[in-house]
Amino acid sequence: MSYSIGGLDRASDHRRRHANRYQLFLERAVALTRQGGRIGLVLPSGLATDHGSAPLRQLLLSRCDLDALVGIDNHRGVFPIHRSVSFLLITASPGASTRRVACRFGIEDPAVLEGIGEEPSARSAWFPVQISPELLRRISGSGLAIPALRSATDLAILDRASTLFPSLGSMRGWAAQFGRELNASDDRGALLAPGHGMPVVEGKHLEPFRVALDRVRFSIHAADARRLLRSDRHARPRLAYRDVAGSTNRTTLIAAVLPARCASTHTVFCLRTPLPQRAQYFLCALFNSFVVNYFVRLRVTTHVTTATVEQLPIPAPEAIPAAFKEIAALGRLLSTRFDQGAFAILNARVAELYQLTAEEFRHILDTFPLVASEDRDAAFHAFASRVDR
Repeated sequence: MSYSIGGLDRASDHRRRHANRYQLFLERAVALTRQGGRIGLVLPSGLATDHGSAPLRQLLLSRCDLDALVGIDNHRGVFPIHRSVSFLLITASPGASTRRVACRFGIEDPAVLEGIGEEPSARSAWFPVQISPELLRRISGSGLAIPALRSATDLAILDRASTLFPSLGSMRGWAAQFGRELNASDDRGALLAPGHGMPVVEGKHLEPFRVALDRVRFSIHAADARRLLRSDRHARPRLAYRDVAGSTNRTTLIAAVLPARCASTHTVFCLRTPLPQRAQYFLCALFNSFVVNYFVRLRVTTHVTTATVEQLPIPAPEAIPAAFKEIAALGRLLSTRFDQGAFAILNARVAELYQLTAEEFRHILDTFPLVASEDRDAAFHAFASRVDR
């Protein structure tokens, strides 16, 4: 299926070649509604964050005054589909570009919607967050992804981080790119039983800082890996993270450094940019930290895409030389064994990098209810002790 948004043929871009039907309906609604008319739709939450919906967001913000955006979780089964699916309610007026969007995310009970009242959304206290297109460009780049910001605190933290550091994938930052390697279905003919070649890692084998090579189901000959990957990157260690990890899991961005002489399937994204090992352990440490996981959770439902990770604000080594060495060393240590004290120091150090206050760091920690309270408390106390010095 191909579709056109703003005159662009999406079939020509392999990363966006599949259009969800809601995208077609929204584009059609914008085209049919007269200037000064109103659009009100219930849409999947992917409109706000999916990489493939970027042209649609650009269309919506440039050709409509998008005045309100409300995120509804389906935890109570309001809609007869899987309860992990989230939805957006949008209201917009075609004919003028968006100046400011009033946002409220995280609603579970539809009865709450009755409290909106008749007051214009842009001036209503019912909406805790107001976002301008200019701010979206700063925190999300040209893709204009709209994070699920539930409070002014969320907005302040993300805005500051985006001001402090460039995105991971930008030329001003690391210029880092991630991608998949093997496909467990398409490349099935080359996969062997364990022990007959190099191990093949799947997403479920990745844990924070660690790869469970003892649980792999497949192996592959090095020559077949080289042929399928069209490179020798399987021969070197490389940072990897799990594709599927929902925003309600214990943590969402789950990363580890894959050892040399292994391959991975499509449920893992691997670093394609050659980086020194110390740099990879630094990134691994940041990826598994509470702060960077928090950034990811603002943009993720069930899949951690490369677009999400490459847009993360990550400090470059030359900007933080002392912290870079310390955090890389902690990442290497935690990749050999878990140590609660080292993990707490890591999280405290990362919180310092992003210039968080104690209240902001506690706010972030509270968004991880499935993490053991002792791990969260240890991180907070380590941070507080450094701030009080």
